[in-house]
Amino acid sequence: MSNRAVEQQNFDAEDPFAGLALVTKPVPKAEPGHVVVRITLRPVNPADLFLISSNEMRIPGSEGFGIVHEVGEGVTTVAKGQRVVPFVFRDRQKGEGSWQQYVSLKQELVWPVPDSISDEAAAQFVINPWTVYGILTDLKVPKGEYVLQTAAGSVLGRQLIQLAKHWGIKTINIVRRAEQKEELKALGADEVISTDNEDVATRVKEITGGKLAYGALDAVAGTLTKQVTASVRDGGQVFVYSVLGGWDATVGVGDLFRGVRVATWALHNSIAERSEEYIDKVSKLIEAKIIVPLVGETYELADFQLAIKKSTEVARGGKVFLTG
Repeated sequence: MSNRAVEQQNFDAEDPFAGLALVTKPVPKAEPGHVVVRITLRPVNPADLFLISSNEMRIPGSEGFGIVHEVGEGVTTVAKGQRVVPFVFRDRQKGEGSWQQYVSLKQELVWPVPDSISDEAAAQFVINPWTVYGILTDLKVPKGEYVLQTAAGSVLGRQLIQLAKHWGIKTINIVRRAEQKEELKALGADEVISTDNEDVATRVKEITGGKLAYGALDAVAGTLTKQVTASVRDGGQVFVYSVLGGWDATVGVGDLFRGVRVATWALHNSIAERSEEYIDKVSKLIEAKIIVPLVGETYELADFQLAIKKSTEVARGGKVFLTG
């Protein structure tokens, strides 16, 4: 029995994915207090591609789903054969993620999956849903007010629409293509702005009657952040949680004088103190079908390059998965 893994064997900043290779490793043994999980399904997240591009993970993969293969002495939380989520994201200092068949983690980093949650939902239980829940709770948007988000057509953006609707928060959603509008409105989006033919700040003023959005989350950065901050109320909060538009973000000084606050939001900064809250709240939201993770195409682990390519396509649909 062997452990197939996608490993970064060399790194070229011009083509970071070229250094990835499928390798064979020994299957880890279950040490006392540890659980060996056979991972069967793992998503290809933008966070994974970012960590590959920055050469931060020897074996990529921020989350996944699997079956308990072996338990070490003293393990009481799970049993062999049980469906679980291994929280590899919380153990990332080891440099080994979910793009391999077997991982060994402390038992407190292995969560038993309820029967009411599917394998596909469990495999993407952490990165997007926890981020959506965390940012939306931190923005403290009152019921009936507007939250503004960029990259609204993404899997995360769709989950934010679902959760905001459940909480009675209205959404203004920024997309790049006008053809996404009807799809997001059918999902529950209140308003959708397409940057290919609309001015964001002007439309937000029209939508809100001049009140502007209560707060915002921005996955793009770059020059779009200036339009986002201009669309947020005096004293409002903007969280930048990704850098799809580049590492620089433009902010109008006038908006800073209005008290608009711009800060980054990263899941790893809150995961230690809020993981139990995330597990409890998000699992209930998924069980109740309030947050419905979007499932896309599936590729065998050996076809990781095809999966990476598919995950970067525009209008690819749901989350791309690696199986096997």
